[in-house]
Amino acid sequence: MKKNYIILPFYNDWRSLKKVLANLDRSLKNEKSDNNIVIVNDCSLRTFKKDKKYKSFKSFKVLDLKKNVGSQKAIFFGLKYLQKKIRNKKNDIIISVLDSDGEDNPFKLKQMINLASNKKGFFIFASRKARTEGIIFRFINQLRLIITYFLTGKFINVGNFSSFSSSILNQILSNDNLYLAYSSGVLKNYNKFYFLNIKKNKRYYDNSKVNLKFLIIHSLNILAVFYKNVLFRSLLLILLTAIFLKNLKIKIFIMSVLIILNIILIIKSYSFKIQKKGLSTICNLNNS
Repeated sequence: MKKNYIILPFYNDWRSLKKVLANLDRSLKNEKSDNNIVIVNDCSLRTFKKDKKYKSFKSFKVLDLKKNVGSQKAIFFGLKYLQKKIRNKKNDIIISVLDSDGEDNPFKLKQMINLASNKKGFFIFASRKARTEGIIFRFINQLRLIITYFLTGKFINVGNFSSFSSSILNQILSNDNLYLAYSSGVLKNYNKFYFLNIKKNKRYYDNSKVNLKFLIIHSLNILAVFYKNVLFRSLLLILLTAIFLKNLKIKIFIMSVLIILNIILIIKSYSFKIQKKGLSTICNLNNS
């Protein structure tokens, strides 16, 4: 029988988590498969208590992180847990990731799972068909996507919502890029993708935690994954600016921004290597 493992990064929003689980339970009700939930509790104030009322799930696993690290790193720990758990059982397993706040539509997961089953070797990403933020924020986000494309060569208009066969899990986790940014880490480590247009929903409760500060930090993490690409393209842009741009003030401004950006990314990359040494203290996978 086909097995599905569903990773849900979670932090304190209990009402949303319960509603996502209820909707997943309804969505997968008639599926002839073993559906297993992996909740990555990102150091919430209290832990999640298993509920037997969900009939579509064969098992629940709760990974309690010892430190709040954010959804990207929580997903990384969830995948590392599965890498160890299903080491010798990789032919009939589909792994899915979705946010636990309702922004990723749980009723679309069945379609994502079927695509991953039918398109062997492809990583299935939900592409952001539409967003729910205001017009100014959407404009800033589009500008971010364009800048990221010019600096990395990747148009990264995807979030965490994804499904894939466990047969490619080792390749996706061939390094620790996913610890910085899940989607860009996958795009860096793998090369066969299918993008399914899915509208991004509003959160079930409260307001979205995505703001300008989050967007800047997340963008820097994405760029840090591709820091070598960014460095090469930045040097090329600096050279072109020096040759063709006439206005001295604009020329100095562009060069300064690119130099500062690359210094930040190199520092991020170096500090990440130091952080990796302490990963085992955040999530003890040996005892999971």
